[in-house]
Amino acid sequence: MKHLYLLPLAALICACTGQQADNDEQVELNWGTAKLSIENPIAPGEKVCYQIKIELDTLAGENALTRQLASVLRDSVLNASGRETIQAAMVAFADSMEAEWKAELAETYDVESEYKDMFQYYYSINGSPVEEEQDSIVSYQTTTDCYLGGAHGSYVVQYYNFDKASGKLLSINDIVPADKEKAVLKAMAEQLCEDWEAKDLADLQEKTGITMLGDLYLTDNFLFKGDSILFLFNQYEIAPYAAGLISVTVEKP
Repeated sequence: MKHLYLLPLAALICACTGQQADNDEQVELNWGTAKLSIENPIAPGEKVCYQIKIELDTLAGENALTRQLASVLRDSVLNASGRETIQAAMVAFADSMEAEWKAELAETYDVESEYKDMFQYYYSINGSPVEEEQDSIVSYQTTTDCYLGGAHGSYVVQYYNFDKASGKLLSINDIVPADKEKAVLKAMAEQLCEDWEAKDLADLQEKTGITMLGDLYLTDNFLFKGDSILFLFNQYEIAPYAAGLISVTVEKP
């Protein structure tokens, strides 16, 4: 059964200093929440169900920030480019997942199998603004939690940072100058070694698996924390699944 909800202007999350800081004009960000929920039996007559749940905070109004956030949610989070609205993108994403699951279940599901619970798939996406002390930047976090069979599920956190005035999606290259990149990477390595009580990166890798699958790099998955930057690496980016999500916070250059 599919349920689609749109709660426009559901919350006024924050009132931040706007583009016209010279006259102290305050700009309110009007957040609404779009929701979609599906819960269907994995086979006719079965009690075991698969689930798709999506809950995304969206901005109201016609401005660059609203359009860019909507574009990121459609294109990057829901992989549904070309849809006119977030609601249409959510439905397209859910329909695609359902079609894929139904085809797989039709071929592999056995009602008598003792392992049939492994087909109790779920896919959950949540997105909301992150309240940080950055007047000129709006930060947004998405969390994807899913199980699609196999030994374990997947959990992914992604940060998006937007220039409030222009709506531009910021990359780490907009924050860290080219001549500071090596210094920031060095600070990341030193902080991780300190956090994990490792004497160097080799010791860190042996203790935690960090850098086993890839070197540290200046990821676009970052969040401002006052005068510092938190970098986040998801599972399998630089370390095995067992290492979990890896975060490291260093001073902003």
